[in-house]
Formats: sequence, C-alpha cells, structure tokens
Amino acid sequence: MQVRTNRRKTLFGAALLSFLLGQLLAAPAWAAEGTAEAGEAGTQADAAAPERTDDTPNWQESTLTGDWGGARKRLYDAGVQADLMYTADYLRNNAGGLQHGGAYMGHVDLILQFDGEKLFGWTGGSAFLQLISNSGGRVNLNYVGSLMGVDNLEAPVNRTGVFKAWLEQAFLDDKASLRLGLYPIDSEFYVTDASGVFLHPSFGMAAEVANFGSLAGPSIYPTSTYAARLRVDPDPAWYAMLAVSRGIPSERIATAGPNVSWPKGTGSMLIGEVGFSPAKAGLLHESTPAEAKDDFVPISKLAVGMWRFSPRFPQLVAVDAADEPLLATHWGAYFLAEQTVFRVPESNRDLAAFVRYGFTDGRTNTLDYSLSVGFSFRGPFAGREKDTFGIAATRAHAGPQGRAQLSDELGEPLSSTAETAVEMTYRAQLAPGVVLQPLVQRILNPGLYLPNATVAGVRLQLAL
Repeated sequence: MQVRTNRRKTLFGAALLSFLLGQLLAAPAWAAEGTAEAGEAGTQADAAAPERTDDTPNWQESTLTGDWGGARKRLYDAGVQADLMYTADYLRNNAGGLQHGGAYMGHVDLILQFDGEKLFGWTGGSAFLQLISNSGGRVNLNYVGSLMGVDNLEAPVNRTGVFKAWLEQAFLDDKASLRLGLYPIDSEFYVTDASGVFLHPSFGMAAEVANFGSLAGPSIYPTSTYAARLRVDPDPAWYAMLAVSRGIPSERIATAGPNVSWPKGTGSMLIGEVGFSPAKAGLLHESTPAEAKDDFVPISKLAVGMWRFSPRFPQLVAVDAADEPLLATHWGAYFLAEQTVFRVPESNRDLAAFVRYGFTDGRTNTLDYSLSVGFSFRGPFAGREKDTFGIAATRAHAGPQGRAQLSDELGEPLSSTAETAVEMTYRAQLAPGVVLQPLVQRILNPGLYLPNATVAGVRLQLAL
C-alpha cells in the first residue's frame, strides 16, 4: 500500500510539473504580459537577451545552463522559479571503521517555487515543490559504521519522489507566515548557515535530534511527513517558529518512500525555536563607511529551541517489576550561535564561527547530547570570493540506556561512550554552476566500538 501511495504522489508531482512547464514554455506571450507596457523599448529588449529586474535570479552566473533560451525568465515572470541540481559524491574509508572501501552516491533535486500573486492573484500566497532522486551506494553503512553518518546524501534506501510540498500564506504585512504540507523540520529548525558547507550529516540536523528514539523520529531528510509551521518576525532582528508534524516510525525508515502519510505516522512532534540576530539589531558595526555601496550580509544568529513527541514512548531498556517497558516523554532542547567574526574590508570575504549544543531526555534516545563547533571562511583567497573553506568538529554522546541497547545489539561491550567527527573541506566554484569540493573526515570511535576511521572524498555539484 505504501509503495502504491508513493507512486501515486510521484506521478501526480510529475504530471503537475509537466503541465505547468508545458503551458508556460508553449505560451511565452502571456508569461511576458507584464512587460508589454514598456512599448517599443520593451519590444527591443525582448528581441535581445531579457533584461533582469533587481529580484530576478542571474542564471548566467549561478547555473551551468543559463536562462534556457529565455524559458527561465518567462517562467519567473509568470510566477514559477525552476531550479535543477545534480550532486555526486565519492567517499572512501581508508582506515578503521568496518572495512576499507568507498562508494559513489548521486542525488537529483528539482525545485519549483510558485508565486501565488503572479499566478492566481493570491495575495501573500506561495507554494514550494521539491522532487528528489537518490542513487549509488552507502559508504557509512558498508564501510564506516558511524552512529552519526559521514555523508548528508546517504539514505537507507534509494528513493525517487516528492520530498517537500507545501502551501504558504504570509500575513501581518509579511511579519508572519503559515506553511502546510510535506515539511521536513530541518528546512528551518536547528540550522546554521556557517555549517552548511560541510558534508557530515550532523552539521545539518544535529545528531541527537536525527537519532530515532524507541518508536519515532523527526521529519528530516530523506523521509518527510505532513506538518504545519507558523513563523512570526515581529522585528527584523527577532523571529519565532512553531511546527507540529507527524512522527516517522523507526521500523519504517529503511523501507518507506520519501514521505510518510499522517495515518501511517507514530505520534506527533512539536518543535519551537526563538532566534535573534545581533547584526540586524545594530549591535555590531562594520568598518565600511555607511555611504559606501555594500551588499555584504554577515552571518549572525542566536537561537534556542525545544521539541517533544507525544504520546509517551517506551524507554530503550528500562522495565518495571512485571518486565514491561517503562514509559517516558521523548523530548529535547538545543542552543545555537553563529557569527561573522572577521571580514576582509570592502569585500564579501568573511570568517564565521558557529557552536551548537543539544540534549535529549536520554531514556528514549540512544544519544543524550551532541556538541558541534567550527568555522567557515567565505572567499579565503583574493579573487575567489565564491569559494569556502571550513573545518569543524562534532561529538555525540550515548546515554546509559542507549549504551546498554547498543551493547545488547552487538553482543559485546562498547569501547567508548561518545563518537567524534572532524571534517575539513574546501568548496571551489570552478565555473558558473560547477562546484568541486574535496574533503577529509576523521571519525573517532565510530559506532562506539570500532577503530578510528579516516574518510576522504570529493563532491561534484552541478546547478543546471
């Protein structure tokens, strides 16, 4: 039944995509209707390359295939932004872990963003659709054996289908918005821009939240579920978010499709986050004179968050006098901070640092806390402002019940209580839409019982 459900969702998404693209590409006249008032000047501009407005993406500088002969511009003017991305990773474990060896992993993203105002006259309305397709092997599963993983593309099974699909309504003069649909919480919650360059999964959604408890886990890559998210921005420097989503059953994560229906979920997850930007509040001052033209945007955020599942779940190993599992609330909290700490004057080159700490109840989660720290340098060399260098470390600790469960599954004692990963990487833009990113990771105590592993590899990313 789940396979048929996912197939119907995939076919529906493909049919919708084909219809929209066909209509927009076949009828450029109505798509460009908004420029008709420009008269002869507009006609001359249409005969040449279409002129970009301030908010129009510059596909010539950001993609490999450019404007698709004007098709992207027509789509954008009509209210549809289309982005296509292909990512290929090759990682190899060269020491320790389960065994030596490596594998290729591929990932395709097709993202469509819909402007409700342009398309239907829907004031404050928008929609988002993302289709994904995974391929290749599994480096961590077969060669490393890490609790946290080694590559943010790796999934238990390869999947193709709809991953994100939501409607959004903005209100209160764009100071608030509501999203409804297929919504992974790591789209907005518990994320830092400064850690986005790294391939290790725990620099995206932190390890202790991504770790599945006794029955359920969160809506995150590669399997999402239905949710509602409310965000309020009362001031440019402040925001607050609250989301409720269906929990993903732990026994189905390796076999489910890219999403899980509400009836097939396990309980519900509630998560909230409040954040503050010191830079937007004017607490940090740049050395660039105010009158100078400057489009530099510093990284600057402090945030705290909490999450919990309902109903109460069985603890990992604790039982009562009748040998029945004791119940407990599956919950956690976190803190994060990131800040540009240095900027090369009059440039977009800067050094940003980040720190993240999160903990759980420790009775329904294998991991009871994690800590991540690091920095990323955007534009480490003059003339290479679009490159990024980064180095970071993350540590995940298993609680007493988590260690007891792991040891019981292994049939032998563990050699450590925590796993640590250090990653160093350099993301180089070789051409518009072409990124090459070598990296090396050192995994200490993978799985809490294996010898230290050394993983090296490279990512190729094509924005098409």
